[in-house]
Amino acid sequence: MLSKSVYGLSPAQLAVAAALLVGLTSLLSRRTEIVFTEEIFIEVGGEHVYDFLSDVRLLDLVHPFRVGAFNLTPSTGKDGYEEVKYTNIEKVDYFGLYEDALVFPVHTRFMKPLGEIRSSYDVLDGTLLAHQCFTLRAAECNGANGTLVTDTSRIQLPWMYAHFTIWKGGEAHHRILGGMKALLERGYRIDNLPMGRLPNHYYQTMLLEESLEIKPVFHMYTSYLS
Repeated sequence: MLSKSVYGLSPAQLAVAAALLVGLTSLLSRRTEIVFTEEIFIEVGGEHVYDFLSDVRLLDLVHPFRVGAFNLTPSTGKDGYEEVKYTNIEKVDYFGLYEDALVFPVHTRFMKPLGEIRSSYDVLDGTLLAHQCFTLRAAECNGANGTLVTDTSRIQLPWMYAHFTIWKGGEAHHRILGGMKALLERGYRIDNLPMGRLPNHYYQTMLLEESLEIKPVFHMYTSYLS
């Protein structure tokens, strides 16, 4: 039994400190789930929006963190839907202190009859598991016909990463939707999109200067997983 103090703490105080440390470690590493949704109205037909999203490389034009999509392997699933697996590389800034490149596999399925494009991500060997879906629906806004695009992400990850992921993930998807709107409403089509590296910061700047009708629904919740 301990009878001497360590760093000025009595055995009882050390026991309390150890219990607090164990509890804090358990909380920080506990798996949690976050869900967030955003919507935007784009004044073009659903075919044009679907064509844009059906080439995963075109996200380079509007994704603020995307470096590129590599090693694309297209196939057809057992249910007949087209799909593609690829390696995604993103560069993320951590509070302006340093940048880190994230390299992770993505599996995207193109479910055109349902008006959906679904993707699953596995970041850092299962540390972050995400399921994301673009849903396209014909809609009308202020007398104009177009497409309502709903972007929903469901992410499982350790609690310690949750708030940073909500911040950066929400920013990325907000800018992706706004960039798509800016591109497609200006008459860009798949057959005339520039295939070189388009400076996506141009569209990000436009988002700050224009009043784009992006509706952040944010049906976001956090729940602990057993």
